[in-house]
Amino acid sequence: MNQRAGWDIFLFLLTEFLYVWSASRFLRTHLQGKSREGRVFGGLLFGSHIVMVFFLENRGIPYILYALCGHGVLLGLTMAIFRGERERKLLIGVILAVMSQLIWNFTDSFLCFMGLILVRVLSGSGETAFVGVWGRRAITLFTCVVGVIAVCLLSKPLEPVFEDKRKSWYLSLIAPLSGMMLVTDLANWAASNGILVQDRGRYGLFENQLFSHGAMCVFTGLSMAAAGFLVLGLDRMDRQERSGEQYRTQMLYYEMMEEQYSQMERLRHDLKNHIIALDSLIQNRQWEKAVSYLQEMAQLGGVETGDEITGSLAIDALLYHKKRQAEEQGIRWQCDARLPADCPVKDIDLCIIVGNALDNALESCLRLKAREQTFIYVYLGTVRKCLFLEARNSAEQEEGWERGEKWKSGSQRHGLGLGNMKAAAARYNGVVRTELENGVFAVSVLLPLYHGTYRV
Repeated sequence: MNQRAGWDIFLFLLTEFLYVWSASRFLRTHLQGKSREGRVFGGLLFGSHIVMVFFLENRGIPYILYALCGHGVLLGLTMAIFRGERERKLLIGVILAVMSQLIWNFTDSFLCFMGLILVRVLSGSGETAFVGVWGRRAITLFTCVVGVIAVCLLSKPLEPVFEDKRKSWYLSLIAPLSGMMLVTDLANWAASNGILVQDRGRYGLFENQLFSHGAMCVFTGLSMAAAGFLVLGLDRMDRQERSGEQYRTQMLYYEMMEEQYSQMERLRHDLKNHIIALDSLIQNRQWEKAVSYLQEMAQLGGVETGDEITGSLAIDALLYHKKRQAEEQGIRWQCDARLPADCPVKDIDLCIIVGNALDNALESCLRLKAREQTFIYVYLGTVRKCLFLEARNSAEQEEGWERGEKWKSGSQRHGLGLGNMKAAAARYNGVVRTELENGVFAVSVLLPLYHGTYRV
């Protein structure tokens, strides 16, 4: 093996190592992977690329097949090694592949374009200019470094994009981004066969190189812009939809408050007449009628929920409303709710958290056929200087769940509700956890009760 081949092999191994490291880091960040998973993924990806280069590329396999094999290995290892929702893993893998490919192509073409011009200027002749062997190696190394840095820098801003999304959102991005990746592969294949730019003999080889690299720069630049607008645009639309859902939750809160206030006002307005009527019934020892009259007064005032006096009128009204919905559907209801006297959590945020948790519980119970066996259990109270909410309910063992597995991303039904709960809890530095085990779904919310500065 001569010295030139040795340098090329060293450069190949170095760039592959840097790429594999950045890809493993990106996937671990967004898929909450463990260190062992990252090492296994990196080792298998690195080995797969070496095998593909020495057994596919060097045997004359067409570039387009080689590129598709590379994408397939990346996505296959991502799906097999990391945990999480299939659609989410697939989208993150596709975005990593597209992002790396476009950044690599753009940087390489731009540097080749500028290198050709620099060589022509320095040579001072009109002869055809070429980027030399060492120039080509320098461009390859610099392209890899730029790509790795770009992937690392873009990883953090992309974190909110993948959080608490529905399956349909992930699927809506996979198809167009995969198509963009395939078109880029076709463009690279065309460039490797010298057919990206055809001038019909009017220009020399130097000009054709400039045109080819310039066209690739424009194409990859527009593709990066399109991919960015697509991902960020759909994320913004999803956030607006979440905001609308939160607004509807707020409106429900105000409607419940208004209804509760109106009921109490009607009761207070007629309180004198009610006292006279009750006094007459008691004086005549008509105890049963007096009890019945008191129950009607409690129902009229919306205060018949003796086991759900939390200390917050809004939460009392919400629990009473959800309890009636559950009982009307034959769902067993059990509630133990108390709020501390100086609770710093705003009623509006409590209603968002409790309301979405109970909405999801009701929907889950209504999907079960054996309605007489369904139940909802709610606990709201103080645990070690934290406000703790736990809602448990009957549920289906859906596909994609494993025993005791934590729910890391939103589903199509619960994505918006869970996202609103997490957003409200985050304002108080709280956490939200979900779990499905043995046909029982549980959502837990823990909010610190210190009176510090919250993100409101």
